[in-house]
Formats: sequence, structure tokens, C-alpha cells
Amino acid sequence: MPLVEARPRISLKNILLPTDFSERSATALPYAAAVARHYDARIYLAHVVVSEETISLPAGIPPASDWTRAQQEMAILDRCDLLNGLRYQALVEEGELWDVLSKMIREHEIDFIVLGTSGGAGFKKLIAGSVAEEIMREVSCPVLAVGPQVPSRAQFKGDMRSILYAADFQPWSNLALTYAVSLAEENHAQLTMVHAVGPEKVPPPHRDLERFLRELEQMLPSDAKLVPPEFVVEFGAPAEVILKAAADRECDLIVTGARDTCVERSPAPFAWVLLHQILCAARCPLLTVHG
Repeated sequence: MPLVEARPRISLKNILLPTDFSERSATALPYAAAVARHYDARIYLAHVVVSEETISLPAGIPPASDWTRAQQEMAILDRCDLLNGLRYQALVEEGELWDVLSKMIREHEIDFIVLGTSGGAGFKKLIAGSVAEEIMREVSCPVLAVGPQVPSRAQFKGDMRSILYAADFQPWSNLALTYAVSLAEENHAQLTMVHAVGPEKVPPPHRDLERFLRELEQMLPSDAKLVPPEFVVEFGAPAEVILKAAADRECDLIVTGARDTCVERSPAPFAWVLLHQILCAARCPLLTVHG
């Protein structure tokens, strides 16, 4: 019996692209534009002016230099060819970063977020306890994270040939599978479903791996119109298994589920460590879908 019975088609209306005008944010823009074009959605380009100097200024008045620079950078972004023909709106506000972003998400009924993330030593801190983590943990809508190893693809048009779904057999992952299947159908892409058996010290018996393979096959909806999918079950560290499978197949997207924070306010730290590991090393974006 398939675990996913009803598969509503993906419908997106409002996409949020937080930007700090960095190279990583620029790498995320083609993905946001492609998604908006495909679903006829509106993009909200969001920048928050945050500065310690605001402490000494009257409430609601950011430093002139920061505010002016933000307006200038947003004006440059406004002229980007990638936005031609799209419905979009620039949002520049001042305040605490997450407070302002969460208000934007509510006010503009955001149902999809595209997020550029930077690498290096600061990335672990960013994903472990700052804005990116708050977005991925707290929002109920899907988040497409474009990590530091994703090549700049200014001409990306949204075409995907290979999609990887990382399965953990948890109920909150069902909606992520819906997205993976729907995206594979719409793009006529190869869908690869991967499950990593670990981190046990001793490899499981072969019969257990076969059982997991059968469970993967049973997860697919019976009416899915897919290029014949591939099922992979391997013993090993989950991040290594997922990253290797994605690299071997030159995947265009990794999709995984995340526990809905409305159900569990303190997701297992391991889950976020795994996301961090994938984001740091993947050559394609990571789509996390709360269930």
C-alpha cells in the first residue's frame, strides 16, 4: 500500500528570497526566478537593514549609510534580467533580522523560500544557531537552500533531469515525497529514492537491506507517472550516502523532509547536523519540506 495516496499538484503563489546582496544570494536568484516562472508566482526580494548603530538612534531609523546602500543594491537587483516578465516586489526594512523576515512571511503569505547560504568557518555557526537555522526550523513552508558548493548558474531555467529524495521512513517526510514525485513528473526527471542505514557499527544483514528496498518501492503512489525510478539502500553515514548518490547521478535537487515544529519544538540535533553536512557539500540545492 503506497504511503502517499493523495498527491495535490504543487501550487505556489508567493516566494521569498532573503538577500544580503552577496555572491551566495546572487547564486540563489536564478532558482527563485525559475520557480516563480514555472508556477506563475510572485517573488518578494527581501533585505533587512541590521546594525548595532541602531541602538543609539531613534526607534525605526536605521543608519543613513546602511539604508542608502541597501536601497542602491536593491535598485541594481531590480534591473536584473532574470526578473524580466516576473511579478516581483522589493522589500527593504529595518530591525532584527528574523523578526522582520517572519513578519514578511506572515504579511505576504509566503509559501516558498529560496535561501542562499555561504560556506567557510562561519557557515557552521550560521546553520547551527542563526537566521538560516531559524528559517529552516520555524517556517511551515518549503525552503530551497542553495549551499556554498552549488555552482553559479545565471542561466538556470528550472529544468531538472535528476532528483534525489532522501527517505527516513518518518511520517513527517510524506509531504516531502509528494514534492519530489510531483517535481519529477513535471520535469520528466529521474527520481532516485535513497535510504541510509546507519550509524550502526555493524552492517545489517542483507535481508534487512532488501526489506528497506521494498519499503522504498511501496512509498511511491500507485498513479505516479515517472521515468522508472531508482531505489538505493546503503549502510553508512547518512550524509555520505546521500551526497555520494547525488554526486554519482549529477542530481539537480535533493529533497528531504523535516519535522514540523508545531508538533515538535526541539527537533533532534542530529537532523540539523545532517542538513548542515549536506548543505556544505552538495553540488545542488537542498529542498526541505516540513510535514
